[in-house]
Amino acid sequence: MSSKQMIREEEVQLGGDETQGTVLMTVGKLLLWTDLIFLSFLYSGVKGGSYLYLYWTVVQALIGCSLLAIGRYKRGSLTH
Repeated sequence: MSSKQMIREEEVQLGGDETQGTVLMTVGKLLLWTDLIFLSFLYSGVKGGSYLYLYWTVVQALIGCSLLAIGRYKRGSLTH
C-alpha cells in the first residue's frame, strides 16, 4: 500500500473533512426538505397578513443551501 493511500485511509478513519462535509450536506438536505412543510403554510400566512412563514422559509432555505455548498467544498472529490 502506498503512503498516500495509507494517509488517506487514516484520514477517513479519524473522521476528516470528508465525513464532516457529508454531515453538513445531510443537515442541509434535511433543512431543505423540512422547508417544504413550511411552504404549505406560506400562502395562508401571507394571506392572513403574517410574514412569519415567509421569513422562516427564506432563512431556512438560505441556511440549507449554504450548508450544502460548504459540505460539498469540505467533502471534495470522492474519487481520489
